[in-house]
Amino acid sequence: MKNEPGSSHQSRRWQDIRALAIDATFDADRRRVGERVAVVFRWLFLIVLGVLNNVNPHTDANQKVTIDFVLAGWGAMNVGVNVLLARGYQPGKQFSLSTMTLDILFATTLVYLSNGFNSPFFLALFLAVITNAVRFGATASFVSALVVSFLYLFVGGSFTPSNFYVDPNATIGKMFLFLVVALATGYMTRELERERRSAVQRAAQADSLRELSMALVGNTDIKDVFTVLTDHAVQMTSAERGRLILASQEGFTVVASASRSGISTPAPEDEPMDEHQLSQAASTGEAVFGADSKGLVVPIATGDGVTAILCLNQPTGVFTNQDLFAVNALSGSTAVTLANALRYQRSRQEATTDGLTGLVNVREFRRRLDAAFARPDRLSSPVSLLLIDFDHFKSVNDELGHQHGDLVLQMGARIVKAAARAQDMVARYGGDELAVMVADTNAIGAQRLAYRIVDAVHAAAVSTTPDKHLSFSIGVASYPEDGFTSSELIAAADQALYLAKREGKDRACTFPQLVTELELADGSLVSILAEAGPQVMVAVAHAVDHRNPVTQGHSSRVASISEAIGRRSNLSSNQLENLRAAAFLHDVGHMTLALDGQNVEAVGHAEEGEKIVGGARFPQEVVAGVRHHHDRWDAGGKADALMGSDIPMLARILAVAERFEASTAGRGCVRVTPKAAQDQVVAGSGTEFDPAVVEALGRAVRDGSFELNLPELAYPATAAAVPVPAAV
Repeated sequence: MKNEPGSSHQSRRWQDIRALAIDATFDADRRRVGERVAVVFRWLFLIVLGVLNNVNPHTDANQKVTIDFVLAGWGAMNVGVNVLLARGYQPGKQFSLSTMTLDILFATTLVYLSNGFNSPFFLALFLAVITNAVRFGATASFVSALVVSFLYLFVGGSFTPSNFYVDPNATIGKMFLFLVVALATGYMTRELERERRSAVQRAAQADSLRELSMALVGNTDIKDVFTVLTDHAVQMTSAERGRLILASQEGFTVVASASRSGISTPAPEDEPMDEHQLSQAASTGEAVFGADSKGLVVPIATGDGVTAILCLNQPTGVFTNQDLFAVNALSGSTAVTLANALRYQRSRQEATTDGLTGLVNVREFRRRLDAAFARPDRLSSPVSLLLIDFDHFKSVNDELGHQHGDLVLQMGARIVKAAARAQDMVARYGGDELAVMVADTNAIGAQRLAYRIVDAVHAAAVSTTPDKHLSFSIGVASYPEDGFTSSELIAAADQALYLAKREGKDRACTFPQLVTELELADGSLVSILAEAGPQVMVAVAHAVDHRNPVTQGHSSRVASISEAIGRRSNLSSNQLENLRAAAFLHDVGHMTLALDGQNVEAVGHAEEGEKIVGGARFPQEVVAGVRHHHDRWDAGGKADALMGSDIPMLARILAVAERFEASTAGRGCVRVTPKAAQDQVVAGSGTEFDPAVVEALGRAVRDGSFELNLPELAYPATAAAVPVPAAV
C-alpha cells in the first residue's frame, strides 16, 4: 500500500463518517430509551391521576367525567406509542417533539380543567420535565421546566395575587420543585451523555485499530508500516503531530512523521528530539510525559536491538491519561507486527548493506540503478555515475594488514558520503571501489562532485602507509550523453576511471575526456586497444560515432538491439559478452579511413576493423563478427564473401541489428517507424539476412526488450522521414 497524504486524508474522512454514524446510532438509541421511559412514566402518572380524580370527594361528577375522558385520550396516545416502539420503530427528533408537545398539552388541559393553582394534576407536568432530559439532554430539560412552570402558573388565569398570597411558600416550592427535578434528571442525563461520548470514542478507536491492523497486514514496505502507525497515533490522540523514532546503539533515527492535517512533513527545527526522554522510554519500556505535558513519548515495540518509540507533541493543549490509554491500546495491537517489521527491516538492511562500510552493497546498487533507467521520465531526468578507486590500496593491506585496510575503507566511505548530497546513493562497488549514483544531475554537476570528493580526501589526510595519505581515482559518466543503458553507463564510468588511473591517479576524469583522447589517437589506436581492451571499448565506439552527426549513438543502439536478439537466439553468456564487444567495435575501421562524402559507411571499413580488433587481441569470435557483419545470407554475388551458415553467428546478428537501427534512426536512408523497419528486415529474410535471426528480432520487438534511444529530430538528409517514438 502506498501511504500518500491524499490516501491518509481519505482514510480519516471515512473514519469520521463512521464515527458520525456510530454517534447517530447512539443518539437514536437515546431517543428510543427516552420514549420507553416516557411510556413507563406516562402509565404511572395516568394511574395516579386517575385514582386522585375518582377518589377525591370534592370533585364535581361532571368534572370527573371530563378529566377521565382526557386521561383516556392520553392513555390511548400512550398505547399508540407503545405499539410503535414494540414493533421496532426508531423515533426521530420530530417524533420526540410531538410526544413531548402532547404530554404538555394533556397535562396543561388537566390543570386547566381542575383546580388551577391548587390542582394536584400539576404532577402530570413533571412527565415532560423528566422525559425531556432523557430525550434531548439537560439543557432541554431545564428549558422545559421553565416553560412548564409558566404554564402551570398562568394557564386558565389560575395565577392571581390573592392565590399567591394564600400560600406563597407552596407556590415557590412547586416552582423550585420543577427546577430541581429538571436539574437532577439533567445531571443524570449529562453523565449518561458523557458515557455515550466515551463509548463513541472507544468505538472509533476500535475501528481505527481494526483499520490499522488491516493496513499493517497488507503492507510489505516497512516505511509504509511506520507511516501508517504514526498517522493513526496522531489521529487517535489529541496530538498535533507525531514522529516514529528508532532507537539503537547507533543513536536515534526519525523514520516517519505525521500531522493532524494529514500532510507528512519533516519535523521543524524548533522541535528537537529529547534524547533523555527517548533513552528513558527505550530502557524502561514505560511512557514518559513531558515536563509541561505537551509531549508524550511511548515505546511501541522492540526487535533485534531496535526500539520503536512514538514521540507525540501538541503546542496548545496537554496530554491526558486518556491519550496514554489510546496509545497503549495501539501499542498492544501493533507490537507483534511492528516487532516483526523491525526484524524484517534489519534482515533487509543486512541484505542490501555492506557490513564493513555501512554503504549500499553492489547488488542493491545495481537494482536501484536499473530502477532509475526503468523510470518513464528518464529521458528528462539525467543520471550520473562516479566510480571511485582507492589508490595504492593493495600496499595498505600488504604493509599494515587487513585491519588497517578496513579502517581506511571505512574512513574513505565516510568522506565520500559526507561530500555527496543526501539524495545521492553511495555504494561499495567492489573490494576497494565505491560508486555514487547522482540522480537528476548532468555531466557538469557530476564532475563538480568528483572534484569535491578529491578535495575532501586531500583535506582529511587519512594515513595509509608511512608518509602516504589516502587518495582517490574517479571516473565520471552521465546519461544520456555517455550511455543509453545502465550497463553502458557503468562501462563508461569504469573506462573514465581507467583514464584517471593511467594519468597518474589521485584525480577525476570524465568519459568524454577519454573519448576525445581516442579520437586524437590516430595510429596509436591499436596499441591503446591492445593495452586496455574492453576497458576502452565503449569509449572507442563513442569516438567512432563522433566522426559524423548522422552516426551519433549508432554503436550504442546496435549493441542494445544485438544483445536483445542474442538473448532470443539462446546465446551463452560468453557469446553475449563477445557480441557486445563486436557491436561496439563493428565500425572501428572508420577510425583509419577518411570520410567518404555523404556516405556513412566507408568502403573497406569491415576489413580495417578486422585488423584493429585482431591486433588488439580480442577473441577470434569478435574479430570475425566485425569482419563479416556486412556479408549477405545469399553472398550477394561477391566471390570472396561468406554465405548462409558459414557467416559467423555474431556477424549475422550484427547485420540485422544494423539495418533495423539505420532505418529507425534515418541513418543514410528515410527514417521509418520501428514496425516499418521490421518489415524491411523481414523482406530481406533468406536473401540478405538469416531467417532465424530475423525471427529473433521480431520477438525482441514484440516484447519491447530493448530501447532505441532515437534522436528527437530527423537528420538533414532525411528531413522528410516519418517521426518515430523514442522507444520500442
